[in-house]
Amino acid sequence: MVKYIDMAYSFRHTDPELTGIIRRERVKCGKKNCCCVISGKLHGDYFYLYWRDYKNGGGLKKQYIPRDKVEKLRQQLKAVKDKDMEEKRIFKSEYGAFLQLVREEIKYG
Repeated sequence: MVKYIDMAYSFRHTDPELTGIIRRERVKCGKKNCCCVISGKLHGDYFYLYWRDYKNGGGLKKQYIPRDKVEKLRQQLKAVKDKDMEEKRIFKSEYGAFLQLVREEIKYG
C-alpha cells in the first residue's frame, strides 16, 4: 500500500523549473515622475513564472523569465505535465486493480 501513497505524492514537484504557469504582465516601475504613475500606462510585457513552494508551506512564488527563455520553459512545463498525466493514468489503473484484489480478499477471506 505504501507504494501507491509514494506515487501519489510524487506528482507534486517542488522545483520551480518543472512546475507552474507563465504569465505575461505589465508593471509599474516605481519612479515618481514616470508615465506609469502619472497616466497609468504600464511598462511591459514581462514574463513571470508562478509556482507553489511546497517546501516552505505552499506559498505562491514568482520569478522573472527573460523573453528569450519563455518558449523553452513552456516546452519543459508541457513535457512535465504530459509525464505527470501519464503517471496519474497508470496510478489510477494500478490502484483500481489493487482495490479489486483487496475487496476479493475481504469477501472471500
